[in-house]
Amino acid sequence: MEILIFILWLGLAFLVGVVGKDRKIGFGMAFLWAVLLSPLIGLVIALLSEKKKSEQEANKFIYYLELAKKAEFKGKISEAIDYYMDCLYHLENDYSNLDKITEEYRQKKIKDISAKIEVLKNKVQQGS
Repeated sequence: MEILIFILWLGLAFLVGVVGKDRKIGFGMAFLWAVLLSPLIGLVIALLSEKKKSEQEANKFIYYLELAKKAEFKGKISEAIDYYMDCLYHLENDYSNLDKITEEYRQKKIKDISAKIEVLKNKVQQGS
């Protein structure tokens, strides 16, 4: 009987681990908490953990950067400015708790894109 309860406990803990795999807690920690405390408490801990950002969400600025470059290449300067602004928005707002090197890269990108926007705005003003 105890073996059956133990197997059920591990099975439920495994399911809690599956819930935790798409969250910051991860499969291993969710499984560990579920085994040590209980599957129910482990589930609560896993559900309280933030969801991981998908690769696409994590690098959303790259998507807008590519659109901006494409619009600029096509000569659609005002559209390019809008896309660069979207890119800048995501760089400034979507990232927190970065390591030093990543934060330096992000700050450099913000500076580069801000400068690019100013160049394009000047180009629009000169063309008017």
